Amino acid sequence: MELKKQKVYKQVYDEACRMLLNSNYEERLTNARLNYSKTSTAIEVEIPFFNESIFMTLPDFSFRGLKGSNITLVSKIIILHYINTASGRPLTNELIPYEDIPGCRHYKYVFEKRVIKPLMTAFGTNRDAFKEAGEALMGTREDYGDASFTIYPLTMIPMTFILWEADEEFPPSVRILFDTTISSYLPLEDITVISKMASSRIIKAARLRYAEEDLF
Repeated sequence: MELKKQKVYKQVYDEACRMLLNSNYEERLTNARLNYSKTSTAIEVEIPFFNESIFMTLPDFSFRGLKGSNITLVSKIIILHYINTASGRPLTNELIPYEDIPGCRHYKYVFEKRVIKPLMTAFGTNRDAFKEAGEALMGTREDYGDASFTIYPLTMIPMTFILWEADEEFPPSVRILFDTTISSYLPLEDITVISKMASSRIIKAARLRYAEEDLF
């Protein structure tokens, strides 16, 4: 099953590479607000990706990270889809939940299961860990709920995470808000994927922070 999934991912990746090579990719990179440098034979692109930088070289599609971390095939696909989809539209700073993104409402259950519930389980009674995880991912603190922050998985894709802690009357709640331009920068199916990646990174950051104290 895993082998079949990897084969599908490889096909998606190859198609994304072909799409970019067959386009005016300097225009695409400009629309995606990505810096790049040119030589006589190649273009090197710097891609801010969560709290790290990934460098991609065209036309051979080599990827490297400054932190030496493994760049997964899924991450490469997300990056390529972002570049291929980027419209260049400025952010509106108007925030909407997942279900209000056109075309996403029918997938709300899947989104909540994969993205929201793990965050509620991890942080439902620990707003401080939630805040510190956001800081570890270079997030900007916001004033929503009991704790909130905005992170940028990619340059034109801000995501605002909001936590309401559990109390005697209500269970915990987590909300994720997106700029209204989100579908101008990622295909709809990738929005859940990058949200899951963000959720996992937030939880991992908290675990690393609290590992020595056995509080998480």
